[in-house]
Amino acid sequence: MVKSKNYLVKVQLALVFLIPITPHIEISNNIQLDDIPVLIFFVMFIFNIFLKNIQKFYFKEIIPILLFIAYISIQNYLINENFLFSDLIRYIFYSTLLITILNIKNLQFLNKYFYLLLVFLSLFSIFSYFFKLDFGIDSYNYWKIGFNSNNWIFTDGRINGLQAGGPNAFGGIITCLGLYCIPNLKGSLKDVIIFISLLGCFFTYSRAALIVFILLLFIYLYLSKDYLRSFTIIIALLMTTNFGLIDRFTSESETEGVEDRVQMQQASIQDISSRSAHENIFGYGFDNFGIVRNELKSIDKFSEDLRPTGPHNSFLFIILNYGFFGLLLFLNIFFKEFLSFIKLFNENIIKSNYLFLGGFVALSFTGDFIQNHSISVLFFLVFFKLKSEITYE
Repeated sequence: MVKSKNYLVKVQLALVFLIPITPHIEISNNIQLDDIPVLIFFVMFIFNIFLKNIQKFYFKEIIPILLFIAYISIQNYLINENFLFSDLIRYIFYSTLLITILNIKNLQFLNKYFYLLLVFLSLFSIFSYFFKLDFGIDSYNYWKIGFNSNNWIFTDGRINGLQAGGPNAFGGIITCLGLYCIPNLKGSLKDVIIFISLLGCFFTYSRAALIVFILLLFIYLYLSKDYLRSFTIIIALLMTTNFGLIDRFTSESETEGVEDRVQMQQASIQDISSRSAHENIFGYGFDNFGIVRNELKSIDKFSEDLRPTGPHNSFLFIILNYGFFGLLLFLNIFFKEFLSFIKLFNENIIKSNYLFLGGFVALSFTGDFIQNHSISVLFFLVFFKLKSEITYE
């Protein structure tokens, strides 16, 4: 068993927290800058096995994720005639992350990394907004890192982080990190973190992230009988009304964005309902389709001036890529822990692990969050941390 004081394993896990703050920019052919922490993680994983810092592979616990890996690799080879693709590498990385975490009994040292990441990202958002900081464009050639100007009448622009996926993804990261960190804090520090994380989330102007954050935060404060701290949320919200909070939700031009997402999800559901049983069971294969508003088709059939995306729903995304069988194998990764959550629902719902996971799942119905490595890596880290705690209990 690796002791929590083992420095090399701690460094290996610390690399995970660099992924959401490493810019998604291309440094070589098909190599992004945020791939570097993953590559170093793999090297250190092998190194720690060699040094016997990682001694057990916990095959029983990693079987569900290995089944999913085996399925998507075979399915992708049969459809795309390609064994190696980004989703496969991503889930192999997650399996090594799970093995590493299960070899460490005390994971409390991870909390300080969560706190530092939340504070950094929240302040990055706030300062980028007020000082209009622009750090260049990412590899998608769509969103700038930092301040993104727009033509809205109520604000000059919205903030994107260093991760891939734009301001909605950035707001989602701050929301999930806030839901994880706030229950673990006490006193005035708790109020400060609530305040700056809400402001940081707000300046991304991600409606879904802000709604999920506020709703789950109020539920947490109510169930933990911390009623007075609700005033911190109210003060933060009152401040944001000066920066277009109400307009963001009520402006006629802003409802078009919601309509676009509804059309994307409707197009996905219609496509699923109309395709063959074989395609429904096994999917189209990785990265073989795209969506623009209400049009879903093969990516190579879109004109170059359009920017096709996913369906803005992570679970529809999995069904389209890997079919219902792939979704079943994916959900099976979380089945045991979900049952543990249900058994002690009233106790678990206010715990930081479950608040993070609940926030992430809620946001996954409004965006392709599971497919965004910058966010999903934190989701799997928190889930594996929970899995480790349940295993050792």
